[in-house]
Amino acid sequence: MAHGKINFSKRDIILIVTLLALLFFLSHLSILYFGSFIQNVSHHVHGMTIVYEYVKTIIEIGLIVFASLKGKSAWKWIKNQLVRKEFKGTGEHFDYLKEKVKAIVIPVSRREQPEWIINHLNPEYVALLYTEQSKEVASQITKDFSENIHFVRTVSEIDKGVDMIKNPDDPLESKSLTRKYIEQFIRNGVDESNIFVDTTGGKVPMSIGAFQAAEEMGVSSIYIVGRVNGKIVNPQIREHGDPIFISRKKI
Repeated sequence: MAHGKINFSKRDIILIVTLLALLFFLSHLSILYFGSFIQNVSHHVHGMTIVYEYVKTIIEIGLIVFASLKGKSAWKWIKNQLVRKEFKGTGEHFDYLKEKVKAIVIPVSRREQPEWIINHLNPEYVALLYTEQSKEVASQITKDFSENIHFVRTVSEIDKGVDMIKNPDDPLESKSLTRKYIEQFIRNGVDESNIFVDTTGGKVPMSIGAFQAAEEMGVSSIYIVGRVNGKIVNPQIREHGDPIFISRKKI
Protein backbone atom coordinates (compact mmCIF):
# COMPACT_ATOMS: atom_id res chain seq x y z
CA MET A 1 0.00 0.00 0.00
CA ALA A 2 1.37 3.44 -0.91
CA HIS A 3 2.16 5.66 2.01
CA GLY A 4 -0.58 8.12 2.84
CA LYS A 5 -2.99 6.61 0.27
CA ILE A 6 -5.83 4.21 0.89
CA ASN A 7 -7.54 2.17 -1.77
CA PHE A 8 -10.85 0.52 -0.90
CA SER A 9 -11.15 -3.03 -2.22
CA LYS A 10 -14.45 -4.93 -2.40
CA ARG A 11 -13.38 -6.73 0.75
CA ASP A 12 -12.87 -3.41 2.55
CA ILE A 13 -16.31 -2.16 1.50
CA ILE A 14 -17.93 -5.40 2.67
CA LEU A 15 -16.03 -5.06 5.97
CA ILE A 16 -17.28 -1.49 6.52
CA VAL A 17 -20.89 -2.41 5.70
CA THR A 18 -20.72 -5.45 7.99
CA LEU A 19 -19.28 -3.41 10.86
CA LEU A 20 -21.94 -0.71 10.50
CA ALA A 21 -24.72 -3.31 10.31
CA LEU A 22 -23.39 -5.03 13.43
CA LEU A 23 -23.18 -1.74 15.30
CA PHE A 24 -26.72 -0.80 14.31
CA PHE A 25 -27.94 -4.23 15.43
CA LEU A 26 -26.22 -3.94 18.80
CA SER A 27 -27.59 -0.44 19.23
CA HIS A 28 -31.10 -1.71 18.46
CA LEU A 29 -30.76 -4.41 21.10
CA SER A 30 -29.59 -1.79 23.58
CA ILE A 31 -32.67 0.29 22.89
CA LEU A 32 -34.92 -2.74 23.42
CA TYR A 33 -33.39 -3.57 26.80
CA PHE A 34 -32.63 -0.06 28.00
CA GLY A 35 -35.30 1.90 26.16
CA SER A 36 -37.00 3.33 29.21
CA PHE A 37 -33.69 4.54 30.61
CA ILE A 38 -32.77 6.22 27.33
CA GLN A 39 -36.20 7.82 27.13
CA ASN A 40 -35.91 9.31 30.60
CA VAL A 41 -32.49 10.72 29.87
CA SER A 42 -33.29 12.20 26.48
CA HIS A 43 -36.90 13.36 26.64
CA HIS A 44 -35.78 17.01 26.78
CA VAL A 45 -33.62 16.67 23.66
CA HIS A 46 -35.00 17.37 20.24
CA GLY A 47 -35.72 14.14 18.36
CA MET A 48 -33.77 15.01 15.23
CA THR A 49 -30.69 15.88 17.25
CA ILE A 50 -30.77 12.43 18.82
CA VAL A 51 -31.06 10.76 15.44
CA TYR A 52 -28.21 12.86 14.04
CA GLU A 53 -25.87 12.14 16.93
CA TYR A 54 -26.85 8.48 16.94
CA VAL A 55 -26.02 7.98 13.27
CA LYS A 56 -22.89 10.15 13.53
CA THR A 57 -21.59 8.10 16.45
CA ILE A 58 -22.25 4.81 14.68
CA ILE A 59 -20.36 5.99 11.60
CA GLU A 60 -17.45 7.30 13.67
CA ILE A 61 -17.16 4.02 15.57
CA GLY A 62 -17.25 2.12 12.29
CA LEU A 63 -14.48 4.29 10.87
CA ILE A 64 -12.38 3.88 13.99
CA VAL A 65 -12.69 0.10 13.89
CA PHE A 66 -11.89 0.09 10.17
CA ALA A 67 -8.86 2.34 10.70
CA SER A 68 -7.60 0.03 13.44
CA LEU A 69 -7.74 -2.87 11.03
CA LYS A 70 -6.21 -1.03 8.08
CA GLY A 71 -3.45 0.79 9.92
CA LYS A 72 -1.69 4.15 9.57
CA SER A 73 -2.77 4.91 6.02
CA ALA A 74 -6.43 4.66 6.96
CA TRP A 75 -5.96 7.06 9.87
CA LYS A 76 -4.24 9.53 7.54
CA TRP A 77 -7.01 9.21 4.96
CA ILE A 78 -9.74 9.80 7.55
CA LYS A 79 -7.87 12.80 8.93
CA ASN A 80 -7.50 14.30 5.48
CA GLN A 81 -11.25 13.99 4.91
CA LEU A 82 -12.23 15.58 8.21
CA VAL A 83 -9.60 18.26 8.71
CA ARG A 84 -9.44 21.36 6.50
CA LYS A 85 -6.12 21.98 4.81
CA GLU A 86 -3.94 24.74 6.21
CA PHE A 87 -1.08 26.41 4.40
CA LYS A 88 1.45 27.32 7.05
CA GLY A 89 4.60 29.33 6.60
CA THR A 90 3.76 30.72 3.16
CA GLY A 91 6.43 33.24 2.17
CA GLU A 92 8.77 32.35 5.04
CA HIS A 93 12.48 32.10 4.27
CA PHE A 94 14.36 28.98 5.29
CA ASP A 95 18.07 29.67 5.22
CA TYR A 96 18.43 27.36 8.23
CA LEU A 97 17.10 24.31 6.37
CA LYS A 98 20.22 23.38 4.45
CA GLU A 99 20.70 20.30 6.62
CA LYS A 100 17.01 19.38 6.46
CA VAL A 101 16.64 18.88 2.71
CA LYS A 102 17.41 15.20 2.24
CA ALA A 103 15.22 14.64 -0.82
CA ILE A 104 13.52 16.97 -3.27
CA VAL A 105 11.37 16.86 -6.40
CA ILE A 106 12.34 19.55 -8.92
CA PRO A 107 10.37 20.54 -12.04
CA VAL A 108 12.88 21.43 -14.76
CA SER A 109 12.83 24.17 -17.36
CA ARG A 110 16.04 26.27 -17.27
CA ARG A 111 19.22 24.77 -15.81
CA GLU A 112 19.91 27.54 -13.30
CA GLN A 113 17.07 26.70 -10.89
CA PRO A 114 17.81 22.98 -10.29
CA GLU A 115 21.53 23.69 -10.21
CA TRP A 116 21.04 26.41 -7.57
CA ILE A 117 19.00 24.00 -5.43
CA ILE A 118 21.63 21.29 -5.70
CA ASN A 119 24.47 23.70 -4.92
CA HIS A 120 22.92 25.44 -1.94
CA LEU A 121 20.40 23.02 -0.39
CA ASN A 122 22.61 19.94 -0.78
CA PRO A 123 19.94 17.24 -1.17
CA GLU A 124 20.91 13.58 -1.05
CA TYR A 125 18.10 12.42 -3.33
CA VAL A 126 16.75 14.31 -6.35
CA ALA A 127 13.84 13.55 -8.66
CA LEU A 128 13.52 15.71 -11.78
CA LEU A 129 10.19 16.40 -13.47
CA TYR A 130 11.09 16.90 -17.11
CA THR A 131 9.39 17.14 -20.50
CA GLU A 132 10.58 16.60 -24.05
CA GLN A 133 11.66 20.25 -24.10
CA SER A 134 13.63 20.04 -20.83
CA LYS A 135 14.94 16.48 -21.19
CA GLU A 136 18.40 17.62 -22.30
CA VAL A 137 18.73 19.94 -19.28
CA ALA A 138 17.62 17.15 -16.92
CA SER A 139 20.08 14.73 -18.49
CA GLN A 140 22.99 17.18 -18.22
CA ILE A 141 22.17 18.09 -14.60
CA THR A 142 22.08 14.40 -13.69
CA LYS A 143 25.37 13.75 -15.46
CA ASP A 144 27.14 16.69 -13.81
CA PHE A 145 26.04 15.96 -10.23
CA SER A 146 25.45 12.21 -10.05
CA GLU A 147 28.78 11.63 -8.33
CA ASN A 148 27.52 13.20 -5.09
CA ILE A 149 23.73 12.94 -5.45
CA HIS A 150 21.41 10.01 -5.95
CA PHE A 151 19.07 10.86 -8.81
CA VAL A 152 15.90 8.81 -9.11
CA ARG A 153 16.49 8.49 -12.85
CA THR A 154 19.89 7.89 -14.45
CA VAL A 155 21.22 9.76 -17.45
CA SER A 156 20.48 6.75 -19.64
CA GLU A 157 16.89 6.53 -18.37
CA ILE A 158 16.29 10.22 -18.94
CA ASP A 159 17.71 10.03 -22.46
CA LYS A 160 15.22 7.22 -23.11
CA GLY A 161 12.38 9.32 -21.72
CA VAL A 162 11.62 7.17 -18.67
CA ASP A 163 9.01 8.95 -16.51
CA MET A 164 9.01 11.90 -18.90
CA ILE A 165 5.96 14.14 -18.57
CA LYS A 166 4.18 13.82 -21.90
CA ASN A 167 1.63 16.58 -21.34
CA PRO A 168 3.03 19.46 -19.26
CA ASP A 169 -0.39 21.16 -19.42
CA ASP A 170 -2.00 18.32 -17.45
CA PRO A 171 -1.39 18.94 -13.71
CA LEU A 172 -2.62 15.43 -12.87
CA GLU A 173 0.32 13.88 -14.71
CA SER A 174 2.83 15.91 -12.70
CA LYS A 175 0.88 15.26 -9.53
CA SER A 176 0.90 11.50 -10.04
CA LEU A 177 4.62 11.40 -10.81
CA THR A 178 5.48 13.65 -7.85
CA ARG A 179 3.52 11.36 -5.51
CA LYS A 180 5.39 8.40 -6.95
CA TYR A 181 8.75 10.02 -6.21
CA ILE A 182 7.75 11.06 -2.68
CA GLU A 183 6.64 7.51 -1.94
CA GLN A 184 9.96 6.22 -3.27
CA PHE A 185 11.89 8.61 -1.02
CA ILE A 186 9.91 7.35 1.97
CA ARG A 187 10.62 3.72 1.03
CA ASN A 188 14.31 4.67 0.95
CA GLY A 189 14.05 5.71 4.59
CA VAL A 190 13.76 9.48 4.18
CA ASP A 191 11.44 11.04 6.76
CA GLU A 192 8.56 13.15 5.44
CA SER A 193 9.95 16.17 7.29
CA ASN A 194 13.09 15.95 5.14
CA ILE A 195 11.30 15.73 1.80
CA PHE A 196 10.54 18.89 -0.22
CA VAL A 197 8.82 19.70 -3.48
CA ASP A 198 10.05 22.65 -5.53
CA THR A 199 7.44 24.57 -7.53
CA THR A 200 9.73 27.01 -9.34
CA GLY A 201 10.47 25.45 -12.71
CA GLY A 202 8.38 23.79 -15.40
CA LYS A 203 5.09 25.04 -16.78
CA VAL A 204 2.45 26.36 -14.40
CA PRO A 205 0.28 23.19 -14.55
CA MET A 206 3.38 21.15 -13.62
CA SER A 207 3.97 23.35 -10.58
CA ILE A 208 0.32 23.06 -9.56
CA GLY A 209 0.39 19.28 -9.84
CA ALA A 210 3.63 19.06 -7.86
CA PHE A 211 2.19 21.32 -5.15
CA GLN A 212 -0.99 19.25 -4.88
CA ALA A 213 1.05 16.07 -4.48
CA ALA A 214 3.11 17.69 -1.72
CA GLU A 215 -0.06 18.71 0.13
CA GLU A 216 -1.62 15.27 -0.15
CA MET A 217 1.57 13.55 1.00
CA GLY A 218 2.19 15.98 3.85
CA VAL A 219 5.56 17.36 2.72
CA SER A 220 6.73 20.96 2.42
CA SER A 221 6.67 22.86 -0.87
CA ILE A 222 9.05 25.68 -1.74
CA TYR A 223 9.77 28.31 -4.38
CA ILE A 224 13.15 29.80 -5.33
CA VAL A 225 12.85 33.53 -5.91
CA GLY A 226 15.38 34.79 -8.46
CA ARG A 227 17.13 37.90 -7.16
CA VAL A 228 18.66 39.18 -10.41
CA ASN A 229 15.83 40.75 -12.38
CA GLY A 230 13.62 37.91 -11.19
CA LYS A 231 16.05 35.22 -12.32
CA ILE A 232 18.92 33.11 -11.05
CA VAL A 233 21.72 34.22 -13.34
CA ASN A 234 24.60 32.38 -11.69
CA PRO A 235 23.60 29.26 -9.71
CA GLN A 236 27.03 29.24 -8.07
CA ILE A 237 26.19 32.44 -6.20
CA ARG A 238 24.00 31.89 -3.15
CA GLU A 239 22.53 35.41 -3.21
CA HIS A 240 21.09 34.92 -6.70
CA GLY A 241 18.34 32.74 -5.24
CA ASP A 242 16.07 33.19 -2.24
CA PRO A 243 14.14 30.08 -1.11
CA ILE A 244 10.72 30.58 0.50
CA PHE A 245 7.98 28.25 1.67
CA ILE A 246 4.80 27.80 -0.30
CA SER A 247 3.46 25.47 2.39
CA ARG A 248 5.45 24.42 5.46
CA LYS A 249 4.74 21.02 6.97
CA LYS A 250 6.43 19.36 9.94
CA ILE A 251 10.17 20.12 9.94
